[in-house]
Amino acid sequence: MRPIAIAGGIAAAGVAGYLVWFARHRSAWTVLLTNRIPDHHVYWGERGKVDPEAVLYVALGDSAALGLGASKPERGYVGIVAKEIARITGRRVRVRNLAIDGATCAVVLADELHRIPKAPAVVCTLDVGANDVWSFEPERFREEFDRICAALPAGAIVADLPSFSFVPVAGRVRAANRIVHEVVAARGLTLAPLNATTRRGGPVIAIRNAAGDLFHPNDRGHRVWAEAFLPAVRARLEAAGLPVP
Repeated sequence: MRPIAIAGGIAAAGVAGYLVWFARHRSAWTVLLTNRIPDHHVYWGERGKVDPEAVLYVALGDSAALGLGASKPERGYVGIVAKEIARITGRRVRVRNLAIDGATCAVVLADELHRIPKAPAVVCTLDVGANDVWSFEPERFREEFDRICAALPAGAIVADLPSFSFVPVAGRVRAANRIVHEVVAARGLTLAPLNATTRRGGPVIAIRNAAGDLFHPNDRGHRVWAEAFLPAVRARLEAAGLPVP
C-alpha cells in the first residue's frame, strides 16, 4: 500500500474516532443537563414565593431561562439579571420563573402566559424561538409569537433568537428574527439584541461559551445572554421610578 493511502486511512480513522467520541460526549452532556431540570424548577419555585416587599421579576421562555447549561440555576441569565436588579434597587427580588424546558411558542402560549402573576411585574423578560427553528413555519411562527407579545405586560423585554454559529440553521434564524423584530416593534415592547450579542467572536467563542451539549450556554455564555438584557432592564427600572445609579 502506498504511504499516501496509509496516511489517508489513518486520517480518516482519526476523524471517525473523533466523531464517535464527540457524539458520546454530547449525548452524555444532554443526559446530564436533562437530569438537572428538576433541581432548576425547585430552585425557581423557592425564588418565586410571594414577598410583598420584593421587586417582582417575571421570566418566560425555554431551558435557557431556567438556567440550563450553567453550573447552578442562579448562574443562568435570569439569575444574573435578578442579581443586578437587587444590586441596583437595594431590594429583594422575587423571581417568578415560568420557563419550561424545550418550550416553543406554542408551549409559552399554552402553559406559561396564564401563570403570570396578577401583581404587576416591574421587569418581565422573554426568550423563545430557538426550539421553533427545527420545524420552522414562518406564518405559524409569526401568528404564535404575535399572540405571545400581545399578552405580555407593558414594558416587557423580548429577546430575538441567539446566534447558532455552528448549527446549519442560520437562514431560519434570520427569518425568525425578522419576524421577532417586526412584532416587538409593532407591539411597543423592548427588544433585547441577543443575536448580535451572542454572535460576537464567531464560532470559536460560541463553542467556548456553550455547555457540553453545544446548544445551551455555559456560565460564560449565560453572562453574555445577560448582557443582551441588562441595558433594557436598567431602563425599565428607571421608567418604573426605581433608583438607578
